[in-house]
Amino acid sequence: MTSAAVGRAMSAVGVSTSRADPALCARTSPRVPVGQRHGVVSRWRVGASSGDASPSPDGDAGNTDGKNEVYTRVSDAELRAAIEECRELLEEATRMAGEQARAELAASFLRAPEGTEGGMTGNLAVDMARVQLFFQSKGMRPWEAESTSRTLVELDSIYEDVELLAVKFDRLSKTLPEVDVKAMVAADPNVMTVSLAGAVDRMLDLFAVFGPEKGRRVLAEAPRLLYCEEDIREKVAKTTACIKRVYPRETDESCVYALGEEPNLLFDLPDLKIFKEENRKGIDIAELPMQVQECLVYATRQENE
Repeated sequence: MTSAAVGRAMSAVGVSTSRADPALCARTSPRVPVGQRHGVVSRWRVGASSGDASPSPDGDAGNTDGKNEVYTRVSDAELRAAIEECRELLEEATRMAGEQARAELAASFLRAPEGTEGGMTGNLAVDMARVQLFFQSKGMRPWEAESTSRTLVELDSIYEDVELLAVKFDRLSKTLPEVDVKAMVAADPNVMTVSLAGAVDRMLDLFAVFGPEKGRRVLAEAPRLLYCEEDIREKVAKTTACIKRVYPRETDESCVYALGEEPNLLFDLPDLKIFKEENRKGIDIAELPMQVQECLVYATRQENE
């Protein structure tokens, strides 16, 4: 009887070849080099323990402790789910690593060199570079951080002190919760000069007019509302009157909705010379600047959809 026939006969009677005589195993199971045996990875998993020995797809006879495992093939759906979970873990780890890197970068540039007082080195170029890198650590793009640092130093030399700037930025972030302060400062660096008490009052006025969720968005898109001299409610009422002179059928509610979509109209419309002519009741939209026309048409269209 050939070795292949012996193997088939033993399988038919339910005898595992792993428990056969070593000499017989040597004749019936040709040895496979280790490099070839593990060259291809099959998709198998452990299903349940069994007292009978079941060879694994790699040709191993079982565990060395005498307990053999039954392996079942992993389905394509399970494999895709495992890959997706690995991808999510990788994305989360990348995000956490980025946050840690930004935090370490900010901490490193908040440390002033030895022999200096406060957060200033006395070298304007170095101080501006430190301010720029501080804003980059907060998530600004390099060109935004460079422009913001230059504007702030031009406003007041006190902003060359990166430690003082960091304290001011953190306080403003806590004063305006859930508002993207980084985007506000990048759009209008003058935001850093506002008093915190005044910022709270103006934010509450915006919440009263537009609601909390939309009020935060309005503030992020039009940071000038934090430090403009005119009262928020008066500014909204004046701009609403301007919109009604262009679109007489609009109501107060629809005008407020439109201003929530394009908050910069609060500054663009009332300042136009044409609206200062009180003897004119109706104004054609074609008489307005093209940029104002686009904002006004977009805002009113959004409200009517």
